[in-house]
Amino acid sequence: GSVPAPQRLVRRYGTEAPLVASDPAGLEPVAEGIEATHAELRFGVTHEGALDTADLLERRTRIALSADAARRALPAAESAFG
Repeated sequence: GSVPAPQRLVRRYGTEAPLVASDPAGLEPVAEGIEATHAELRFGVTHEGALDTADLLERRTRIALSADAARRALPAAESAFG
């Protein structure tokens, strides 16, 4: 069957995608040129057990594969723990 969520989230989170997408306001990208959304960062903290911003940006979202992207996403990652 079809999972009621954006396809990019379905590819990444499977059947948990609707949970990730449950807050439409959180579906904005964390920074220009970065696909990951605020909702994904919050999900990484609340459901995947991210321990800190490095864990969130490196392991949970892979944003830190680009040092520039990690720098630009850091404020959003910090607020995900707020």
